[in-house]
Amino acid sequence: EVGGGGVVYAHLPTDVRKQWYALAFSADIPAAKPKRVGQAAPTPMSTSLLGDPLVLWRDLQGKAHCVADKCPHRSAPLSLGTVNGDSGHVECIYHGWQIEGTSGHVVEIPALQEGKPIPSNAKVQTYPVLEQDGVVYVWPGPPEAAEDTASPPRDMTDEGTALADPSSGFVLSTMCLDLPIDHSLMVENLLDPAHIPFAHEGTIGSRKKIEKMNMTIEKTANGFRGRIKPEYYNAFEAPCNIVLHTPPKPGSWDMYQYVACTPTAPGQMRMVYRAYRNFATWVEKVPPLKRAFDRMSQKIVFQDYQLLLGQQLRLREHALPWNSTIQVDCLPLAYRKYWQRTFGKKDGPWWRGWDGKLDVEDLEKLGSFDKEFDCNGCALPKRPHHPQNVLEVSGTPGVALRPEPSAAWKVWGPPLAAAVLATLC
Repeated sequence: EVGGGGVVYAHLPTDVRKQWYALAFSADIPAAKPKRVGQAAPTPMSTSLLGDPLVLWRDLQGKAHCVADKCPHRSAPLSLGTVNGDSGHVECIYHGWQIEGTSGHVVEIPALQEGKPIPSNAKVQTYPVLEQDGVVYVWPGPPEAAEDTASPPRDMTDEGTALADPSSGFVLSTMCLDLPIDHSLMVENLLDPAHIPFAHEGTIGSRKKIEKMNMTIEKTANGFRGRIKPEYYNAFEAPCNIVLHTPPKPGSWDMYQYVACTPTAPGQMRMVYRAYRNFATWVEKVPPLKRAFDRMSQKIVFQDYQLLLGQQLRLREHALPWNSTIQVDCLPLAYRKYWQRTFGKKDGPWWRGWDGKLDVEDLEKLGSFDKEFDCNGCALPKRPHHPQNVLEVSGTPGVALRPEPSAAWKVWGPPLAAAVLATLC
């Protein structure tokens, strides 16, 4: 049955705030530098999760912290401040108030009169943080609920080997991107093998590979997976994660791709991408070749980015995400039904502002984009410039290209890419 009949997703929890979300790589969290303060100190990481504005940093002991991105003094964003190298606390840029990350309490107020206590309400909301295999996970629900919840599943082979362990024989490629796209659209895209010959023509797609497809779905412990061929699968793991098993040579060359499509806000997401392979591991030690393949991986992402931006515009014009469907659509359709029971509910999991009264529609506008105009004054959808969009014309934000392989790439690229490239599809 198209959509899975509810069987494959009915076992999944519907409170998506009581979940761990991949939000960054461990190596990217700014850390306190001993003795560095003020302008010499690093700036903490600013991001959001389900609309909640967040700030992350590491203290002097290397522990990662996450708190609400609002100073309890004058509501300035703490992410504009610094990580104080004397204390390891985050310091507000406005008046130098320092917040300790574990409790969320203000522990230092430079202008406070001698002998006066720090106000009891000088504190911010804290968010539980968990680090696993080089990924930072944040829990946006009640902190006490995180203590009774298992850690997120590790990135594993089908045989149960932890892919991040050095003894696994796999090497890791990573990518972290913030995209002005609703996470549900990217999840559906990655569950849809039928788009590859068309949307990814010029990179990993080819019209010579067009074929009839039949999708079979099976339930897993944390989600569901679909197959069009026995050796490959596209899997969804609640609440927003994709696992792709795409071995170039089944039985010898293996590849797993883990893609967290983390919803930072309605209409916005952060992609935390990990690709593991057990072949051509030497490429990671050749920087020019590694950069070339990383760049190709970005091209593949931004081919999807172009079409998903256009799809999102239509949805904001009240189009439906699905209209006519065929059998192979059953996997992303199953996800859409899960989304309707979770992220798409009327009350939903989304942040409602600091006072709890912000409408979700208003929150979504924070991630919307104005229109620009052509030479005739006709309105055009604005394509926001993305600094990592390798498909844009240099110096011309918003002008996207369908990549044309160079003559050299046409000769050696396809066979080498088939063996080495960690792709997203």
